[in-house]
Amino acid sequence: MSFDIEKMSKLPPGARFLDINDFWYFPNRWVVKFLYPLPITPTHITIISLIAGLVSVRFYMIDTSAGLMWGALFLYLKIFLDNVDGNLARVRGETSRLGRFLDSLTDFMVGFLVYLVLTLRLVDETNNSLYWCLGGLAFLSCLMQCSYFVYYLVKYTAISGTYLYNRVDEDITEEENEAYDRGDLSMLVYFLHRAHILLYGWQDKTIEWFDRLSKRLGSKKPQKLSEKNWYGDKVFLTLISPLCLCTNNMLLVFFSLADEIELGLWFVVIVGNACLLILQIWKIVKAKKNLVFGG
Repeated sequence: MSFDIEKMSKLPPGARFLDINDFWYFPNRWVVKFLYPLPITPTHITIISLIAGLVSVRFYMIDTSAGLMWGALFLYLKIFLDNVDGNLARVRGETSRLGRFLDSLTDFMVGFLVYLVLTLRLVDETNNSLYWCLGGLAFLSCLMQCSYFVYYLVKYTAISGTYLYNRVDEDITEEENEAYDRGDLSMLVYFLHRAHILLYGWQDKTIEWFDRLSKRLGSKKPQKLSEKNWYGDKVFLTLISPLCLCTNNMLLVFFSLADEIELGLWFVVIVGNACLLILQIWKIVKAKKNLVFGG
């Protein structure tokens, strides 16, 4: 089967929007094309991505400028490979629930460790334990901002009917329990699924509640807001795309190279959360205007 670059995207050409995250790993199309005929699976790439992330953490633990630099470079490698695995799976037609859960769990692990060691650096440098609060708040903000973007992206792909391996509600269904009991669902996938729910389930529920609240604020009768009008806004998706984990991690790369870790954590907490709230308010106001003027 010949290499088809169009299959790298989760969306057909007519449904695509400008995703800011694409700027950080634009060369991956050539990497995916190179890997396409090789006996390297997307899971292999995910594992290599995890290793790159752990190497980044190890370098960040070295209390020197060189440690920050190499930590940032390996974190970028992790970011880059984190996109390659999914694109390789899509062009080969090898997307799976296993890949979906393995990818998200490695993201959580590396993200937690990176924020942990960067916060530890600040505490050691300043002898101020209050930085633990800043680091924890920054990591929590990163998680919620990413879940916010993913929620609306998954909703958008659902109404487009093009990519169904991600679900807004990842709770294990009765059908999946029965498949596991019959042996049709592997123990590894079932375990990773449960781990995913443990780490991400509360985030998904929180964003889902926030979305319902926003709908009520956007209309006294939320049922008047069609799925297409509420979730099909490409401009909104472009504007919230920098809240994704990729751009969030790129901020850590930039601030690490500038040796401004504290500023980077404050940026995630203040600027990231402010952007989320402002864009959601804009979405609500836009929905109100559309209902009033029939736009």
